[in-house]
Amino acid sequence: MIPLSCNEIRRLWATLTDPAHPPTHTDHWSLWRRRHQTRARHSHYQRQHDKHPTLRLPI
Repeated sequence: MIPLSCNEIRRLWATLTDPAHPPTHTDHWSLWRRRHQTRARHSHYQRQHDKHPTLRLPI
């Protein structure tokens, strides 16, 4: 999974200090978002590899 970004940390801090949603919602949303970004990044590299099979995928 990708690491937390500065904006993500800021958002998590804001929800802790002024919660509009329960903490479990915030944790779940953050986890989902980071997993989604990881899948999107992997999909992008896979698509590039499918177009140009001689390129190496990043590990």
